[in-house]
Amino acid sequence: MNVLKLIGRTTALLLGIAMYSISPNVFAEEAKQTEVWSLSQDEQDLINVTNGDIPGDRGKDGVWEFHLYTTDGYIEMTNGELVWVFGYTHAKGSFKNVGEVTTKEQVEQLLEPVKVPSDPVHLFVGEKARVTLHNTGMHCAAEHSGINHVAHTIHFHGLDLTPAVDGVPSLPVDPVLEHTAFTYELLPQYEGSFMGHCHVDSFNHILAGMYFPIIIHQDRSKTAYGYKYDRDYTLFLSELSSVANEQLQESGVVHGLQDWKADYYLINGRTFTDNLYHPRSVINDPRSRIVAYEDETVLLRLMAIGADHVFALHPHGYHMEVVALDGRKLKSTYDKDTICIASGERIDVLVRIPHFASQRKCLSCNLGAGITIMHDHNLRGMVSTGKYPMGALTIFDVRSKSKAAQPEAPLKGGKPYNPLEH
Repeated sequence: MNVLKLIGRTTALLLGIAMYSISPNVFAEEAKQTEVWSLSQDEQDLINVTNGDIPGDRGKDGVWEFHLYTTDGYIEMTNGELVWVFGYTHAKGSFKNVGEVTTKEQVEQLLEPVKVPSDPVHLFVGEKARVTLHNTGMHCAAEHSGINHVAHTIHFHGLDLTPAVDGVPSLPVDPVLEHTAFTYELLPQYEGSFMGHCHVDSFNHILAGMYFPIIIHQDRSKTAYGYKYDRDYTLFLSELSSVANEQLQESGVVHGLQDWKADYYLINGRTFTDNLYHPRSVINDPRSRIVAYEDETVLLRLMAIGADHVFALHPHGYHMEVVALDGRKLKSTYDKDTICIASGERIDVLVRIPHFASQRKCLSCNLGAGITIMHDHNLRGMVSTGKYPMGALTIFDVRSKSKAAQPEAPLKGGKPYNPLEH
């Protein structure tokens, strides 16, 4: 059975995290479980270690293949604003090659909507990969904007590569022009947390949305740098200027780059909001709300990109054991309750969940048993568009293993799922 067809349908079952659509009926659930059981052990292990993210395709020669497409579009913020961005995307439901994409209609028909950050790319140590970048052009920019027809690259940030596949334009390979493609060939040597981003006009292209996580696994087991973990989350911290993006969209030029100023501070492309039911809030994103059970170990892959903001990530109620920096295991770990992370850095930490954590209340936030917040303690990052709290903030949602798992019902009384009412 093709594992790609099962990814979206098995994610909630395998990870135990809420999906935000109407609950399927009993017969559909039974059919879904039957399909899961029919997977090979290797397919199950692959889904488990990648958290159900879409994997690459295996070529006939056994090489992992990924086809990334550049395009533009809009993302919705928690205040309802639609912000124009451009970045990397892929075919609907896979990283397959869908051929040349040149029109807006083809983008909408063949590709996933653009996200910030783009979906993660999972690689494995010692397993070759081919990543092909297709430049589809811009389709939502003003007709005479200078952002039209620009070239792009992928810089595999943190990977030790030769210049030919490092993604720096013209050193020695030219950038990928509109309606052309280029293939990067990789052989990962180290496990760890990395990122990809464009290296053409880096300030504008990166901050407009051209970045994504790269996770390199040692094998198919839930271990990182030799440490076992039960669950893992990638939290990509970034900043965004809707004003600068609008100027790029309209003219292709940001007026006064030195004065560039973020008006959104993001975790995985979202902000927190005091409306806990909001579907675009960080805590209503299964990639960003940290769900765990007592006595588990959670791996957090922290990464950041931005202009000048240094995030100071602080969880209430827990210390974090720092095990790796920038994709390299530390010889000695150390504990922190506030981690400063600047643009380009990756910091991997373990959080060990105590036995009583599902009953403990956070006295500082008083959100309920098992709920504690984690936020940017560089407090500017807690404010977006002048509003607080609307920024880089998420929660630990810790549950008891002694209680029977509740069905992941996204709707309750006609309202979106509220993680504080589990």
